[in-house]
Amino acid sequence: MLVKQIKNKSKIIITYLVLFFAFDILYSNFIYKENLKYNCYKYSKNFHYLQKNCKAKEKWIKNAVAYNVFTDDDGFRFQGKDSKKKTSNIAVFLGDSFTYGMGLEYEETFVGIIDKKKENYLIKNLGVQGYSPSVYLYQLTKLKKENILPRKIFVVLDLSDVFEEASIWKNDNSFEHPVLIKERSLEEIDSKISFKEKNFKASRFIARKINNFFRKIRIMNSKKLKSKKIPGNSYWGNFIHTDLSDTDQTLWKPIGFSEALKKIEINFIKMSEITKDINAELYIIIYPWPDTLYKGQTKFNWEKYSSNLCSLSKCKKLISLFPEFQDIMNNHDNWLTKIFIAGDLHITPFGQKVIAKKILEEGFNK
Repeated sequence: MLVKQIKNKSKIIITYLVLFFAFDILYSNFIYKENLKYNCYKYSKNFHYLQKNCKAKEKWIKNAVAYNVFTDDDGFRFQGKDSKKKTSNIAVFLGDSFTYGMGLEYEETFVGIIDKKKENYLIKNLGVQGYSPSVYLYQLTKLKKENILPRKIFVVLDLSDVFEEASIWKNDNSFEHPVLIKERSLEEIDSKISFKEKNFKASRFIARKINNFFRKIRIMNSKKLKSKKIPGNSYWGNFIHTDLSDTDQTLWKPIGFSEALKKIEINFIKMSEITKDINAELYIIIYPWPDTLYKGQTKFNWEKYSSNLCSLSKCKKLISLFPEFQDIMNNHDNWLTKIFIAGDLHITPFGQKVIAKKILEEGFNK
């Protein structure tokens, strides 16, 4: 009797599953025809960028829930709705994943906060993961060529830029944009849609919701634990507090650490020339990483280098978040998770508000 009941229930379950997956295939092909994207990146063998008019649900960071990403007609991340601002003033932000706002909804990022507050400026976020000054120069050149002429240009200089200029990007006269020193494999750029992605969108959507639900619970529980006070080494930014000879030397190949710094300087001088040509203002923004705050700038002073870079490129102002973040560290036991997403270098919504406030005060208010 028991065996018969189990068989009957199994048949019912199998029938429901078959019907559900049959419905899912019909739904995926005839009702919801858009692809469920997990990011908006487009990869080639030697470059990457954000696709235009894309929407996706990203989940790059372990200790952050999935978040929405929308790109506009130019392939820039934005809030997902057309701006109703009536102004011709443009302010652009050039940077990497920090500027892009990895791990957060657009409205939570410092660019998004500024976008909401500055009604008299169209804010354009050109941040893309893995970009550095060589690519910023290309982006700015492209804006000028397309007659998108900002009044304010904010370049976020990141500690990882030294590594990326040394080991990731190089100029190639065959291309308008910089190219990767090490090209991607065909497997890395293959973007063919699989059978599962094409036909089981409802299943993937439900699985995504369940996964995000349990991720939120895990993150909430982890926040209840005692906050870690001592950050680990950041690897790419170790040179700030570690003898250069003791860092991983592969980080600086093939051109070397000093040449990477010179390359950054050359790119900023060229950006400065474009800024002058279009009668705009150039700002440089810097911020510390967790171990930079904790261990200090004992071997390489990033603030001093950035200040000299500002003078060299005739920037309007160096906007440094070092004082604000240092103050938070000195006055809060939980400073690490208050500023930075747990176990990561990216910034929390609280930290984003601090950054936005500083930029609004020093970059927009006269």
